[in-house]
Amino acid sequence: MPKRKLKIQAPKYYRPGKIYISPDGGETVYEQKRNGERGRMVDQSQMARDIEQLQAEEDMYSIQAIQLRRKYPALRKAWERYCIVWNMITHQDEDN
Repeated sequence: MPKRKLKIQAPKYYRPGKIYISPDGGETVYEQKRNGERGRMVDQSQMARDIEQLQAEEDMYSIQAIQLRRKYPALRKAWERYCIVWNMITHQDEDN
């Protein structure tokens, strides 16, 4: 009986003839251009997306943000509600 060869499937985003690089240990994957530069992003993990969102929201925790919340009552009220919900959820998770 002849041996059957196992067919190896290429990853979902794989394109033949391309070189893929990941500067952050696999969290994001890019195609490498022929000149060695980073090309288009092929895939990004949820962790990498979360880090990007954290960096985009960093200005909400600065001195200027506190001053804006003090200046605009609607912003302060929304922030206080956010803090209440955050504390309810985190304390609930700690109890379980």
